Amino acid sequence: MRARLLAPLLLPLLAIAQSPDAPYPLQKVTVQGNHHFTAQQIIAAAGLKIGQPVSKSNFDEARARLMDTGAFESVGYDFKPSSGNSGYDATFDVAEVALLYRFRFEDLPASDEKLREVLRKQEALFGDEIPATTEVLNRYNGALTHFLEGKVEVIGRLSYDLPGEPMVLFRPAGTRPRISQVHFKGNEVVPANQLFNKFSSVAVGAEFSESTVRRLLDINVRPLYEARGLLRVAFPKIEAEPSREVDVIGVAIVITVEEGPEFKLRSVSYAGAALKQAKELDELAKWHKDELANFDEIKAALDRITRRYKSTGYLHATSRADRTVHDPEKTVDLLVNVDTGPLYSYGKLEIRGLDLIGEPAIRKMWGERQGKPYDSEAPEAFLKEVHDQGVFDNLGATRSETKVNEPAKTVDVTLVFSASKPPPDPRKKTSEIP
Repeated sequence: MRARLLAPLLLPLLAIAQSPDAPYPLQKVTVQGNHHFTAQQIIAAAGLKIGQPVSKSNFDEARARLMDTGAFESVGYDFKPSSGNSGYDATFDVAEVALLYRFRFEDLPASDEKLREVLRKQEALFGDEIPATTEVLNRYNGALTHFLEGKVEVIGRLSYDLPGEPMVLFRPAGTRPRISQVHFKGNEVVPANQLFNKFSSVAVGAEFSESTVRRLLDINVRPLYEARGLLRVAFPKIEAEPSREVDVIGVAIVITVEEGPEFKLRSVSYAGAALKQAKELDELAKWHKDELANFDEIKAALDRITRRYKSTGYLHATSRADRTVHDPEKTVDLLVNVDTGPLYSYGKLEIRGLDLIGEPAIRKMWGERQGKPYDSEAPEAFLKEVHDQGVFDNLGATRSETKVNEPAKTVDVTLVFSASKPPPDPRKKTSEIP
């Protein structure tokens, strides 16, 4: 009698254990190896939902969907009976594509906002950064071309046309002429030769498009004017014509400059983490209020603020100054904010290249730093101190190495020492080769 009562209860468990092709409810999904994407994003991209009947074929299809995204180098999975024997628990082990890139659009007949909205609607994984894999680029090209009703064939490629990190550029298919010459007109405050030297080094040889030229102007030329307080400098006209130079294939561009008026720095205030240390940061930055708003000096002040935070354990600290421009008064206000990021502390100290006498001396000189806030400039400053104090005779090259432990938020430091080669003994004769 008991055997007959238990038999119906055992059948589902036996089916799960013996037949992976039998469909049973999905109880739980775990994701391992992910860094860029959340587990929820990956599960959604896999097309799995808790409670749906699944078997091995469903997991094969989920794996294929993840690989088709172009976001993963590899995807593996495992599934087994759930702890309550009422369904399956699955684990996906993923290896993500290592590099993701920001992307931008150029010369497409729609706004940046509309184009990004099109891509967001069709993508379960990617936001403002994507891998430059063939699968992803082809999918994005197709989505954008379809949105533009086939009037423009869109091609995406990894582009190095702007200074800084490479970006994926989506633009109409086809080749473009390259910039062969650069000229400026309308400038008075900044000499033409300074503009030419600064801009031609990055522009000559680049493919011509007005949007590319404007980005290069913002990165390279605008700072020259903002260092002189000319915050409203504009480039209203960019003209291009085939080069008239013999044997030169390309376009010559003429850029019109409207320099605008000078602005003064009126006030500086603080927000976020910086608000708590406003007085100290004021002293550190040495703002030149009521004087010409020199944004080279302002950037240098922000760099000093960033270094101060990095010296107190905030390894990834960044500082920025949001500006409010008052055109009638010709003044500008700054709002300084610091993104500190997580706090890091010293981890283990390793010393290489010293003997049993030298290593303890260096450890004593280093002191008890483990567990205290990490200073990113401290290792090299310490080695300089060792040199300056003449702790060792014949001390050669030194260097420091660091290893960041992100989960523990610690930084292990390695100090590497090497001895100088002794000078040749003048008493020893060297043989000469005739």
